[in-house]
Amino acid sequence: MSAVSTYAEALFEAARERDELEEVLSDLEEFVAALHESEELRLFYYGGQVPERQKRRAIDGLTEGMRNSTTNFLKVLVDNGREEILEEVLGRYEQLVKEHLGRIEVAVTIAVELSQEQLDGLKERLESVLEDREVILETNVDPELIGGAVFRFGGRMMDGSIRGRLESLREGMLERSVV
Repeated sequence: MSAVSTYAEALFEAARERDELEEVLSDLEEFVAALHESEELRLFYYGGQVPERQKRRAIDGLTEGMRNSTTNFLKVLVDNGREEILEEVLGRYEQLVKEHLGRIEVAVTIAVELSQEQLDGLKERLESVLEDREVILETNVDPELIGGAVFRFGGRMMDGSIRGRLESLREGMLERSVV
């Protein structure tokens, strides 16, 4: 198991026991956003020039108002010199929370913009196909698809676009030496 998975799973278990999965996720997202916004903070947190004890005290101040689980987790990363994996751990932790809560992200690429009513219908159909898991829909428009849609979720891709079907047909014809 990778260090990222180990840390993410340990944080997940601690937050789950305290019934604060989403709150810790929100805290970490806020902390990472602050790192992205401030070069000084980024250099402080990721840089190796600051002594561990000073970093731990600063984390107390930076995470004031956040859950103890979040503060303690950031300190554990500092204690172990693993600050550089924070964003990867956040990504894995977010996946664990979504899986636990029965949510799944589906990225849909479509040829034309859909109305809210059409998006709601698509979401409902996806939720029934995906065993009534809550679908978090992310849409992108790509006119080159011609029509249909491409779905990406859980590391899988389903291409139901007209462009994809034409490419598949072309490949089949080339295999049979028809073209």
